[in-house]
Amino acid sequence: MTMTAKKRAKKKRPGFFGVTARIVMTVFAALLFLSYLSVVVNPASVWFFSIFGILFPALILINFFLLVWAIFRRSSSFWIPLLILLPAFFVIDRYWAFHTPSEEEPELRMISYNVGRFEIERGEGELSKEDRRDFIFSKLRAEEADVICLQEFRVEAYEDVKAVCKRYFPRYECAYYAFPDAHSKVGNVTLSRYPILSKSFQTFEGSTNLILYTDVRLKQKNIRIYNCHLQSYSISLPGLIKTVDEGEEYLRTTGAKMRNSILRRPRQVDEILKNIQKCPLESLVCGDFNDTPMSHTYFALQRGHKDSFAEAGNGFGASYYYFWPLLRIDYLLYGESLRAIAHKSPHWIYSDHYPVIVDFVWNKK
Repeated sequence: MTMTAKKRAKKKRPGFFGVTARIVMTVFAALLFLSYLSVVVNPASVWFFSIFGILFPALILINFFLLVWAIFRRSSSFWIPLLILLPAFFVIDRYWAFHTPSEEEPELRMISYNVGRFEIERGEGELSKEDRRDFIFSKLRAEEADVICLQEFRVEAYEDVKAVCKRYFPRYECAYYAFPDAHSKVGNVTLSRYPILSKSFQTFEGSTNLILYTDVRLKQKNIRIYNCHLQSYSISLPGLIKTVDEGEEYLRTTGAKMRNSILRRPRQVDEILKNIQKCPLESLVCGDFNDTPMSHTYFALQRGHKDSFAEAGNGFGASYYYFWPLLRIDYLLYGESLRAIAHKSPHWIYSDHYPVIVDFVWNKK
């Protein structure tokens, strides 16, 4: 072998840094692959797959950074992050979308909003719960929506939910279910300017989460609206910080809470799907799913429906204040009779969620 050939052979062998970089790219590509799989794997069978779905936005960014770095370094391993990023183009509109504003006049406006029990003190100055409730209700009234679906709606124990709704929303019919305790009542409320034909609800053992079913006569179409508040992770941002501070024991407790929540949510989703299958009416599913677009929850409920954000949203679709813009957990999924022409999530204060406000037109047949 000549000296030139030896030099070429030596050049082709990746050094320690090159091997390490390839291992890192392979690991993060594998994690992103598991994130893709999380939408088809039922967490009731393998609960930890949901974690990969939650990490999807972060894994996309890491793999994109590795791709840019590999191209800049002229690494022959650039194909690893490139290939794993390709499927993301089919789902990225669930997180970020761009649609030109429609000039059509809306025929129906709907709002879904987790009001956080009116307990969040985020905002200028401290207000009482009643003042925070007044603020949120004034915002809702200003939107002139035809249907309003609220989750974590809280009133004091001595208050009547229907009377409160009638006082603040006199032109709306009201369907609700609230869990009572010694101090308050908390639940879901659906308000409609159109006639409510029937209403029912589904609660879950050991949980304050629920589904409120409401059949509404929307112009010439009867539609069943599923106002959902599905199982949360029961973990707050201060709780996560405490996990870091207090170490292993608190981490174990936090992990147990997450596992419990992840296992409960599929059962709740199954209840919705069973009801949809039996119901002769077209379905509209909205509310706080407490799960991301890369989840079994979302893909199971989205089947047979369109996602208002993917169809008409702009920018980031995140609906949760903490960790914005990574977490989109509030949705409005609709059927074939409607077409979304505008979707927005204004950053209102006094809740840890942002509302989902959607304008529709009726599909002409």
